[in-house]
Amino acid sequence: MTVVQEGGDEAFLRAAGWGGAVLSALAGDASARRYGRLVRADGATAILMQAPVSDAAEQGSLAAFLRVGGHLRALGLSAPEIRAVDPAAGLVLIEDLGDATLARLLRGDPDMAREAYGVMAGEVLPHLARAEVPDWAARPDAGAQAGMIDLTLGMLPDPGGVADLRPVLEAALVRLCPGPPVLALRDCHGDNLIWLPARVGSARVGLLDHQDAVALPLGYDLASMVDDPRRDLPEGWREALIAEFAGTMGLPVAEVAARVAVLSLLRNLRILGIFHRLASALGKPAYRAFLPRTGALIDRAVAHPALSELRAPVAHLRRQTEGWA
Repeated sequence: MTVVQEGGDEAFLRAAGWGGAVLSALAGDASARRYGRLVRADGATAILMQAPVSDAAEQGSLAAFLRVGGHLRALGLSAPEIRAVDPAAGLVLIEDLGDATLARLLRGDPDMAREAYGVMAGEVLPHLARAEVPDWAARPDAGAQAGMIDLTLGMLPDPGGVADLRPVLEAALVRLCPGPPVLALRDCHGDNLIWLPARVGSARVGLLDHQDAVALPLGYDLASMVDDPRRDLPEGWREALIAEFAGTMGLPVAEVAARVAVLSLLRNLRILGIFHRLASALGKPAYRAFLPRTGALIDRAVAHPALSELRAPVAHLRRQTEGWA
């Protein structure tokens, strides 16, 4: 732990009433953002986010974080409050929602974790799905959605061998995910969800890392949550959570399960390439440990009866990526 030193960060914090606070580094994510917990002399805590803003893309990511968070809070959801911000310096002082991530609860308190996952599936995600998609949200069509796997396809030694994967995936998305899109947080997994049992209803789960939100088919965030390549859910949870979401949304469970299958396939085909790049080219070898589970999730998704036409090209891709793990 260190006291924040004099400089740009200290001037920012002093102006916000946090001068002289003690800063403890927190574990980061796959991005270049850095996080630290501030503890003031009076015992109050907050989170300092230091985001890169050296180019237009990084500046846009920070602006999106602020914009999406404001939208979620306006819906009554628990995105952390913004206490102060200096966009030019990439500094954001954020409400501290605590350390009770759903991932941590899974390891230490499975019963509470099950309650928290149930709140996400049965309350938070349906609440977000029923809200109007804001005008600023990108709305990729099925072709652009299928293009999310291009990162992985571009890393294959023989991409021509899976040339039909993307168009067949696009057709499956059209067939299995009808209806208007909803705002999807995209990184909706246990590390980005904080249990807040003292709050009420759909505010009981804190939502982090939401700057990449776009409009995607209903069920995308559910697929992110129940088919998380970083961890396994206990036996039976996946099916129960899908059923809870379906029940709240008034949809047949089989329809939602098919949606989750194709969206999980889409998501994890992309993640396979992201994790491989992080491990092999970006100096984050810890991500290699997630590749076998990512592959297993791909295999399970494509085994769904509604995705039979995708099995051959996916099998070809899996053979080409066996050495990545």
